[in-house]
Amino acid sequence: MNVYVGGDVSKGYADFCLMDGEGEILLETQLDDTHRGHSRMSELIRECNRKVGPEEDLEVALEATGGLEQNWLHLFREMDEDGDVELNVYRFNPLVIRRFTEQQLHTNKTDEISARVLADYLRLGLAEKKAAYTDEGPDDGLKTLARKTQRMVNQSVDLKNELQALLQRAHPELVQYVRGHMSQWVLRLISQYPTPDQVLEAGPEALTEIPYITEEKARSIVETARTSVASQTDEDTALTLSLTAEDLLRLEKRIDRLKERLWNRVRDRRAPRLLASIEGIGKWSAAVLYCEIGDITRFSSAKKLIAYAGLDPQREESGDIAREKTISKQGNAHIRSVLYGCVTAAIRNSTNPPVRDLYDRLKERGKHKKVAEVACMRKLLAIVYGCWSNNERFDPTYEKRLKARQAEKKSTTDSSSEENADQSFDMSAPVSRKEAKKRRKATSPEKSVSPSVRGQGAFLEGHHNGESASEQA
Repeated sequence: MNVYVGGDVSKGYADFCLMDGEGEILLETQLDDTHRGHSRMSELIRECNRKVGPEEDLEVALEATGGLEQNWLHLFREMDEDGDVELNVYRFNPLVIRRFTEQQLHTNKTDEISARVLADYLRLGLAEKKAAYTDEGPDDGLKTLARKTQRMVNQSVDLKNELQALLQRAHPELVQYVRGHMSQWVLRLISQYPTPDQVLEAGPEALTEIPYITEEKARSIVETARTSVASQTDEDTALTLSLTAEDLLRLEKRIDRLKERLWNRVRDRRAPRLLASIEGIGKWSAAVLYCEIGDITRFSSAKKLIAYAGLDPQREESGDIAREKTISKQGNAHIRSVLYGCVTAAIRNSTNPPVRDLYDRLKERGKHKKVAEVACMRKLLAIVYGCWSNNERFDPTYEKRLKARQAEKKSTTDSSSEENADQSFDMSAPVSRKEAKKRRKATSPEKSVSPSVRGQGAFLEGHHNGESASEQA
C-alpha cells in the first residue's frame, strides 16, 4: 500500500501523521527533536517501508519553518542514502499548504491537523517533483553564513545612520566626508577625536598620523573645527561618537573577511561565476544569489523564480474590473535585498544596458522611481535565470538580437492575427458597456492596436528578458 507521512515541525518536537492511500490514518504521534525521537521515527519509516510494494510510494512532507525542519530532513535523507528505505521527501512553502487547507474548507488549525493536511496533500498527488528535497545546490552552511553576513551588513547601515545623525549635532563639519561611502580614515578620526574641541586640541600634526589624512586635509579639518557650529559637544556625546565609530570599524573588517570567505567557498563552481559576469552583480551578490536560489532546475521558468523572490506583480481581474496591486512579497526577502543593491548600482553606473534602458523607459512614462527600480529587479532576476539555466555568460547585446529575430517573425504573427480576426462576436449579448467596446474594437481592423510596448510577453523566449507585463511595484 501507499504510505504518506506529514510532519508539522515546531521548536524541539514535531507532530506526524501516517496515512494510507485511501485516506485512513494509520498513526498520529508527536516526537521530540532528540536522538530518541529520531530513532522512533526511523522505526516507523522502516515499518511502513515493509508494507509498501515495489510499485507503491512512501512519501514524506514537511513545511519550511525557518530551519527547524532541517534535523528531520537530514534524518530522512540519511535513511534514503543508506539504502534502508526508498523515500520521496518534500519540503513545502507554508503558503501552499495554507491555500490547500482553505480549499478544503478547514477552519481549525492545530499541529495535528497541519500534519494530517500535509499527508493528505501528498495522497492526492498534488506535490510537484520539483518540490522534492534534494542535495543539489549549495550547502546549508553557506546559506547560513551568507544570511549572517547580510544581517551584519544591515547592522552596519544602522550604525552609519546613527553616526551621521550624531555628527549633525556634535561635529557637523565632518558630515561632508561621510556622505555615501564612509572611508576608514574618517572613522578613525571620529573614534580618536570625535568633537571639534578635541580636533583643535590635537592639531594638524596629530591628524596626519591617521592613514590617508594629508597635511592639507588635516589643516582644513582643524580650521573648520575652529569655527564649528556644533551644539552638542559634551563628554557623553563624544564617547558615544567614538564608540559608534569603533564599532563600525570592527564590523566593516569582519564583513569584508566574511564576504571574501564566502566567495572563496563558491568561486570554483560554475553558477556563481556566471552570475558574477552579469553587469551590476558583484562577487558578493553572486555568492548570495547562488546560496539563496540553490538548485536552478527547481524553476521551470523565469516567472517562477521571480515569484519565489516575491517580485511577481499582483493583478486582480473580475469581469470589467482590473486592478494592479503591489508585488506579492511572499517569497525570499534575501533575494530582493541583494537585487536592490545590484539594480541601483547598474542604474547609477549604466553598466547593464537592458536594465538601464528599462529604467529610462519607465521614467519617461512617468513611473515613480521605486516602481521603475522594482521592475528592473525583475528584469535582472530574469537575466540571472537566463544565464544560469542556459549555462551562458551575460551578453549585453542579447536583447537587441532577440528583438531583431522577433521582427522577422512579425509577418507570421500578423497573418495569424488576420485569421483570428474573423472571429465573430454576438453584439446583442447582454454584456457590459466596457465588454461591448472591447468586442467592437476586436472586430474593427482599422482600430486594432499593436502589442503593448511593455514587453512582448513577460519574458522573451524565457531568456535574458525581465520586463514584466505589469510595472506596478
